[in-house]
Amino acid sequence: MSIRIRRQHRPQSGGDGGIPIGSGEHVLRNKNDDRTALIVNIKRKAFQLGMEVGENNHVETVGWVRSELNALKMEAEILGVLLDVSQKYIEGKKLGVSRRLRQPEGQQGVTKATYAGRGQTTKSTRVQNVKTVSGDGTFVERIPPKEGLKSTISVMKFVAKNPEVKKDLNGLFAGIFDIQERLMDMPPGRDKRETFEKCLQLLREVGWIEKCDVAMFNEQQAVVSLRSTTAIAEAFGNSDEPMCQPVCNLLETIGRKTFQMSVVVTEVECVAQGRSACKFEVSPRKAPSLRQ
Repeated sequence: MSIRIRRQHRPQSGGDGGIPIGSGEHVLRNKNDDRTALIVNIKRKAFQLGMEVGENNHVETVGWVRSELNALKMEAEILGVLLDVSQKYIEGKKLGVSRRLRQPEGQQGVTKATYAGRGQTTKSTRVQNVKTVSGDGTFVERIPPKEGLKSTISVMKFVAKNPEVKKDLNGLFAGIFDIQERLMDMPPGRDKRETFEKCLQLLREVGWIEKCDVAMFNEQQAVVSLRSTTAIAEAFGNSDEPMCQPVCNLLETIGRKTFQMSVVVTEVECVAQGRSACKFEVSPRKAPSLRQ
């Protein structure tokens, strides 16, 4: 009986220990492919997060949004694509804001969340409460009171050991509240447009903004678009994102006084980003008619 010996195929060697020729190139190619996939994925997540934030008017500095932004930033820095990822987030946010402004009255704030980083498609978890006030206006909160209190306590703990920062923070609160009180104490104009522009003049007088151009003013829908140059943007320097949130808050006070209702102000372009002016968009802050 004959015994047939099967010859085992061995990979071609490079002559220095049996390492297959071309294996290093294969591994390198796989690593490059993996990195490319990671970059594509993080850009997609950044765009979707930005779109959800813009469409649902989420606050970026607290809660799950801040956590997701920090996680994306860390991952983007590791991959060396922080600027590209930031740009995708901004693009998504702009699209979200545009969608929110196009939604029918009473439907804003209840759109589906599509951000993959949250695990699954879901309804927005940020519920806005409504309180009726005098006249036909309504008050819609920006964030739940408990969330605002939690953020305040966190910031105060952070600055407690730094007297200079604490002093600046107290100055920030005092300065904004002083301007808000002055705005609310101002006599109204002959019409809503004049009221709005008189309030803008006060911001110019106290140095928060310089020139200001109201490009569009829709009194019936309480929608305004304006371009300005702010002291904050000019002092801040270069930034990937708009930096004039305090100005947005003051413009919301002006919108409240002008239209007798809560409004939301979004900065869509900023001098700190290298733009020629800061562009702000004002629209009604609507609460969802149905809660999920």
